Amino acid sequence: MKKSVSLILTLAIALCSLASCSLFGSVAEAGDVTVVIETEDGKYDVYKTYLENVDNKSEGAFGVLEYLRDREDNPLTLNLIDSTYGKYLKGIGGIEEDTAAKKYVMVYTSLEKDFGTWDGVVTLDYEGVTLKSCAVGISGMTVEPGMIILFRLEVSPW
Repeated sequence: MKKSVSLILTLAIALCSLASCSLFGSVAEAGDVTVVIETEDGKYDVYKTYLENVDNKSEGAFGVLEYLRDREDNPLTLNLIDSTYGKYLKGIGGIEEDTAAKKYVMVYTSLEKDFGTWDGVVTLDYEGVTLKSCAVGISGMTVEPGMIILFRLEVSPW
């Protein structure tokens, strides 16, 4: 039995490699996406982006954030580090994690595919649209036309 499972996993990995599977998300070719940053005073900084302008379409929402960071008018500030699992967002816009205070940047999405499914998933409403805690990092998020990605600081219960 163990040999069968091992063989199946090995074949799946090989097939995925041949098919150029990726652990990263993707960005649609056209449409728009809304990036929202909830500031510590409860206000919103909103960035609308046309997906046609995003060059990096192979790293999910990071490609969108990278475009917003690099544009000349109203660039978005990012504080990122690379990790084994993709980009780790320490700060965005005017919000920044504070590990001493246990405050971390949390990501919410309107795309059901990336919703978290664990107990205690947080649900938010943004302008009549339901957002939920994102189950993947920004590099792994799928970006589709019309979606909303919201970032905000939250205090960790741990």
